[in-house]
Amino acid sequence: MIYLKRVLILLTVAVAVTFSGEVLANCKNGQCTNVKITRMYVTPSGKTVIGTSGDESKLLCDAGSSGHISMEPEQKNYEATYSLILMAHTTDHNITIRTSESGSCYVKYVVSDK
Repeated sequence: MIYLKRVLILLTVAVAVTFSGEVLANCKNGQCTNVKITRMYVTPSGKTVIGTSGDESKLLCDAGSSGHISMEPEQKNYEATYSLILMAHTTDHNITIRTSESGSCYVKYVVSDK
């Protein structure tokens, strides 16, 4: 009986850990926290557009009808930021994206925690 209780506790913890990353994903105010990159494309002008597992409509900036955040190649640290976002997208790793707080939504910086 004690063995069965331990197994049930371990299973409960395993399920909680498995789904905790998705539960904590959130966009609000000026950032999307603990999100996955669900969509990424580059326009002909070179602008990078990303979608996340969060709800971009809850950001203070305007994510538009498609609910995306963008980056322009002219932005400071564009290549490093692009690389980190691409890594997160290809490895399915959660990241935090700090965005503008007014106007169109654009990436200010990105944080990756392990």
